[in-house]
Amino acid sequence: MCTVPFLNQDTVDFKHLVSMKKPSETALIKVLREGKECEFNVGLKPVKPLVPLHNFDKMRSYYIYGGFLFVPLSQPYIDGSYMCECSSKKMPKKASEQIVIISQILEDDINAGYASFEDLQVKKVNGIEVDNLKHLSQVIEECSTGYLRLDLENEKVLILNNKLARKANSTILKELKIPSAMSDDLQPRQVNRSRLVSPRHSKKNN
Repeated sequence: MCTVPFLNQDTVDFKHLVSMKKPSETALIKVLREGKECEFNVGLKPVKPLVPLHNFDKMRSYYIYGGFLFVPLSQPYIDGSYMCECSSKKMPKKASEQIVIISQILEDDINAGYASFEDLQVKKVNGIEVDNLKHLSQVIEECSTGYLRLDLENEKVLILNNKLARKANSTILKELKIPSAMSDDLQPRQVNRSRLVSPRHSKKNN
């Protein structure tokens, strides 16, 4: 733990100094480089954690395939499960990055025997590293191969017959009265053709 002097010979965690700053403020940083002390003014801005601390201000995001319910990992989810807290301390390596997990398995013959896969992170889909939930849904939706492979944490692998998984998914959604296999934020954007203006009518007739 990195500490700094505080008041009467006491010390506090270095993070305390950072927390005293506000977004968009600057901080004077002194760095010892090659035996010389250098000063830098660094602009500060909040960094979103890889695992969101809360999600009460957002609609829940989900994707269902073969009865497997995929969701982005959040702190409230960890708090309500037996998952390790280690993911909470990770920082994103790029914008929009998420940890995608199998939250629940909606029982069907297609996913029989995979109950122990709940709460596991999805690392890859058909060899493609997963960036976030939207990316995972796009890769699966665009899959045209006979089988779909999911590489999970702890070196576990899930392989499903693509055609049978999609057929089972439709049955599961119908039986459980789930209106869609994905949340609204994952739905592909559709062009509103009624608002498009035909080029030949874009100019006034002379």
